[in-house]
Amino acid sequence: MTIMLVIIVALLLICSYLIFILSDVYRIIKQLNMIINDPTNQKLKLHSRNVLIEQLARKINILLDKHSKNEQQLFKLKNEQDVAIHNIAHDLRTPLTVASGYTQVLLENSNLQSDDQQSLERIEQNLSNVSEHLDLLLMYNRLSENEVSLNWQKINVTNMLQETILGMYDLFTNKTIELKLNIQSNCWWVADHEALLRIFQNILGNILQHGIISASVSLTCDDENLWIKFENKISQPINSPDKLTNRFYTEDLARQSENAGLGLYITEKLTNIMHGQVLIQTENNNFKVELQFTKRAYN
Repeated sequence: MTIMLVIIVALLLICSYLIFILSDVYRIIKQLNMIINDPTNQKLKLHSRNVLIEQLARKINILLDKHSKNEQQLFKLKNEQDVAIHNIAHDLRTPLTVASGYTQVLLENSNLQSDDQQSLERIEQNLSNVSEHLDLLLMYNRLSENEVSLNWQKINVTNMLQETILGMYDLFTNKTIELKLNIQSNCWWVADHEALLRIFQNILGNILQHGIISASVSLTCDDENLWIKFENKISQPINSPDKLTNRFYTEDLARQSENAGLGLYITEKLTNIMHGQVLIQTENNNFKVELQFTKRAYN
């Protein structure tokens, strides 16, 4: 009888001990959930009768403190990087503009020899490429700093898309890319003019850089939706289509090294800001980008 009583008392003590430990663990989990859901510099506040639980809480607080310091350092480094990108891009803009101006003046000289004319044209093209990359870099910087403010207005998307294509039509002709259009008339949509124009320019520029043989552009709309599809042939299959909208990711489809890897990244970000989505599909040597906008997304 005495032995049974001792066993029962021992079991009760063990159960009580486990209950205290479980209670402390529950409080730790509850506080950690609060810290995760409301990121601050909070630490665990726990006074336990168990030495091991106290040590665990102290170790967790040390980890939380290190994590907080790392986040602050990363935030500081990101800000410094954004400022550096902004300053470098603007510092390069002025000499590029001046050099481009001088090149255009020289190209207007009718007395140039053929070799000089071709050299100047290559220089002008290279300056134009660098300028486009700077524009992408500045837009990337604005997106990173959340400095893109939208000016919502009702836009005739049909006219904008047609005018953008018309402005680039000679480039498609020079690259012998046959362009097929299926554009519905009078498609109006509430969007930001600059952002939508940048999206069209990025995708069409991507077709010019990587496309071959043929490409097609279609635009359809109804009262609630807007669909814009760009499809083109490419010289070789894409290895990682899921990475194409990652910043600075490139696939050298045209055997070139001029791609900054920001065009589709910026396209997706601007589309998302305007409550749309980008769908990318690839199959063998076919590449398609589809933009979808729905009024329900921003109502």
